[in-house]
Amino acid sequence: MNKQMRGKQLIWACLVPVVILLGMCFTPIYTLMTGEEIILQTNPVDPSDLFRGDYVTLRYEAEEVPKKLVEKEVLNELKVGRGEIKVYVTLEKKSGIDTPAKVALVKPPAGTMYLNGTLDYIGENQDQNEVAFIQYSLDKYFVEDNTGTDWETASVKGEILAKAKVKNGYAILTGIEKK
Repeated sequence: MNKQMRGKQLIWACLVPVVILLGMCFTPIYTLMTGEEIILQTNPVDPSDLFRGDYVTLRYEAEEVPKKLVEKEVLNELKVGRGEIKVYVTLEKKSGIDTPAKVALVKPPAGTMYLNGTLDYIGENQDQNEVAFIQYSLDKYFVEDNTGTDWETASVKGEILAKAKVKNGYAILTGIEKK
């Protein structure tokens, strides 16, 4: 094999991992730049990580969607027992907070605000209401050192709102604020 051929192979071997890494960054960066901002109400949770510092683990009211908002097709899919189901959760603004309006298997029409989620199961929440438990990719938010206790106290009182940017159902947590 000549030197020129080896040089090209070396360049390709170095470029492939770089292209893969850049491709992984594209969706989050595109979402941050062009996504629409939503605000979600959080539920109480506590945390701290010895190695990574203070952070707030967030649970959202939107993770417990009343069963009446879940379409029949989703319920039928759940009965078949295929485990977790990819769903689209349509959002509507109520008093400045984005709340679930519908859970469906079919992607909403263009111009509709929605989140991609994973339906785990349907069961009763703490208030004994039948709800669909849905996971989103929004869970931890790191805060300044030595402020975790303040955020924890606010979280226990349900006083935290989460801000996220959403593009095509993909969401990036951008910040949290106290009510």
